[in-house]
Amino acid sequence: MKKVVTIFLVITLFFFATGVAGFIYIQSNLNTPYNIQDNIKKEFVIQSGESVQQIANNLQDENLIKKADFFKFYVWKEDLASKLQAGNYELSSAITIAEMVDLFIGGKIKSEETKITIPEGFLNREIDERLADNDLIKKGEFTKFDEDNNLDLSSYEFLKDKPNNIGLQGYYFPDTYIYYKDSTIENIVQKMLDNFDNKLSQDLREETKNQNKSIFEIIILASIIEKEAGFVGDMGKVASVFQNRLDIGKALESDATINYITNSGRTQSTYDDLEIDSPYNTYKYPGLPPAPISNPGINAIKAAIYPEKTDYFYFLTNKDKKTIFSVSYDEHLRNKSKYLN
Repeated sequence: MKKVVTIFLVITLFFFATGVAGFIYIQSNLNTPYNIQDNIKKEFVIQSGESVQQIANNLQDENLIKKADFFKFYVWKEDLASKLQAGNYELSSAITIAEMVDLFIGGKIKSEETKITIPEGFLNREIDERLADNDLIKKGEFTKFDEDNNLDLSSYEFLKDKPNNIGLQGYYFPDTYIYYKDSTIENIVQKMLDNFDNKLSQDLREETKNQNKSIFEIIILASIIEKEAGFVGDMGKVASVFQNRLDIGKALESDATINYITNSGRTQSTYDDLEIDSPYNTYKYPGLPPAPISNPGINAIKAAIYPEKTDYFYFLTNKDKKTIFSVSYDEHLRNKSKYLN
């Protein structure tokens, strides 16, 4: 009898020890990432209606977990089978099964949105590049869409005074946008125009009207101010220089408009640049150029509407981007000698 009891105890202890060892082994695998060193990142899709067995097998096939059974055991142990959510996930072999399941039950799917920032003063081609770099469009799609101008713009009151043969550069409001990755080019453009519509307040529109100016004229001037002013605080004075010149019919003489023609990146135009025969050459032709040369922000727009009252007719920007203003041409020449040589 003693012998039988002993054998029974030995067998019981054996299975107990085996069970404990097995449990420890499983727990170790549940709490240890499969492959930290390679840190494989993959897109993983759980289809609607997929079973825990199918999900586990797919995870193993994608080398995201060591064994499907470990995943099934954890889900069973925690009673989470009914909480796993379908979706498109970004997983890594460097996270544990428990962490994966947390993602699946939290529905923390791979983001289908892209955040993109359009800085003040960007040209259409620069917006195009940024959108393409973020995989929202094919390169050239944005600029071509603007050139074709097939969008129904009738609902945008602020565009009523824009000539039909001019694109929308100037009205793509600089800001941070969040787009779905499957956004159409129409969606992208409309969001920027809607933002412009919201930011150009009724007060700004009324003041523009009171000055007998068109919104189109304001945006052209603002686009030049945006490219010329080194700092936001200088915009009001820069605007005053241009407004003073416009008031007496004096050419704007903006190097920013010359650079728009040459795309040279030069802050100071060469003598050859100044001889270019283009309506955007504001050294050669007085008044505003035919269209905006950039997409200005709200500060430049406000400066164009509310320029400071000064006697300045000239300015230059030194190497530190500080703007130096002057009343007379002689004073301007002295400033050039002092700050640019």
